[in-house]
Amino acid sequence: MAFTLHLYASFLALGLGAIVLLSTKGTMLHRIMGSTWVLAMALSALSSFWFGGGVLPLLGHFGPIRLLSLWVLVALAVAVLAILKGRVEQHRSWMRGAYLGLVGAFIGTLAPGRWVAVQLGIW
Repeated sequence: MAFTLHLYASFLALGLGAIVLLSTKGTMLHRIMGSTWVLAMALSALSSFWFGGGVLPLLGHFGPIRLLSLWVLVALAVAVLAILKGRVEQHRSWMRGAYLGLVGAFIGTLAPGRWVAVQLGIW
């Protein structure tokens, strides 16, 4: 269940995030898509904690990718608080950073030994 949630939330966040970043800012559509994106990102990051570390476990079964999940959760919180306080530039920077974290995590799934890389026959 956690894997399925993670997979769907991650792909939704990956696609929707690109659209939100490229679309007109401040509109109702931006707010709706952005809120949906934040929810998808949070679900993706939170669901990742139920997986093993795969390669390079650092603490128990948690690997470096969990540090990225933790960072994404912090980035989302800071970004949402920033926009609620009217700090648009801070919001924009943290949202871009959170999206880049997601892209980094996606690239990380293609590393040797990771499930996605194995399934795709990359390694």
